[in-house]
Amino acid sequence: MNRSRNLTRRRLLQMSGLAGALALAPWAARPLHAAEKLIITAIPDDGDADRMREHFGLLARYLGEAVGRPVEYMHVQNYAASVTALATGRAHVAWLGAVTTAQAWQLMGDDLTVLGCRDIDKGFVTYFVAHHGADIPAVADLGELAELARDRNWTFTFGSRSSTSSHLMPRKFFMDQSGTTPERVFRRVAYSGSHDVVMQMVAQGSYTLGAMNYASWDRASDELKARAPIVYRTPAFTNYALTARADLGEDLLGRLRSALLDLSDGSEAGRRILGYLGAGAFIPAELSEWADYKALLESGIDIGS
Repeated sequence: MNRSRNLTRRRLLQMSGLAGALALAPWAARPLHAAEKLIITAIPDDGDADRMREHFGLLARYLGEAVGRPVEYMHVQNYAASVTALATGRAHVAWLGAVTTAQAWQLMGDDLTVLGCRDIDKGFVTYFVAHHGADIPAVADLGELAELARDRNWTFTFGSRSSTSSHLMPRKFFMDQSGTTPERVFRRVAYSGSHDVVMQMVAQGSYTLGAMNYASWDRASDELKARAPIVYRTPAFTNYALTARADLGEDLLGRLRSALLDLSDGSEAGRRILGYLGAGAFIPAELSEWADYKALLESGIDIGS
């Protein structure tokens, strides 16, 4: 049993690109000194890095003022880097999706904890969107979409391989409802990296269809929505979490949790942070709520080659 679990863990690391990054990392996790700054990072699911720096920088400053110590946002280039940063102690807090939360949990075990999630994260959905010129109608399920795609030259794009709402869950729903994989249905299946890039690629006709999270579609312009209309909405699932290293200590973790749950649109910073994240508030959450994703990864689900 232990040998099987270790093989599964090694497969996950190789699949996600985390093994090499952890092996090469020159730092090691260590306890924080009282005046040392905290580092917060995030999966780059927004293709606009400057927009991420602006809004996660605001979140960092808000948390820093609340806990009485400097907090700084560190931008990373890909999903694996955010998990690696948290697992190695280069970052202390990380905004992760469900898949990356599960990956961090597998790497860190009891060293990972959850500070909270948005009020929308326990009922998240993915939109399947289509190029407006393809005239693809809305479908009742993804089996119907697979049938429509039969013998057509359609192409498809996910976001990042490590994305929950732009890869793992839409892939799982597609397989469950159609009985096959996207690779067997579409002429080409690609990974565009982030939700807004998926929408742009579909809108301009680079791909016929794509999968993206609903919050990114909802905040897009009306013109872009018209060029990449929704053809299917998935069932709801749990998604993002603000995670942290458990070795920050219960006192600091408690103050961070309280500050996060107190964040509201009553202040300019709160309004901007919550507006960017598409939330009304942050709510309590437990790491156990992401256990199904950990089990899903350990099951060896086909997430594409």
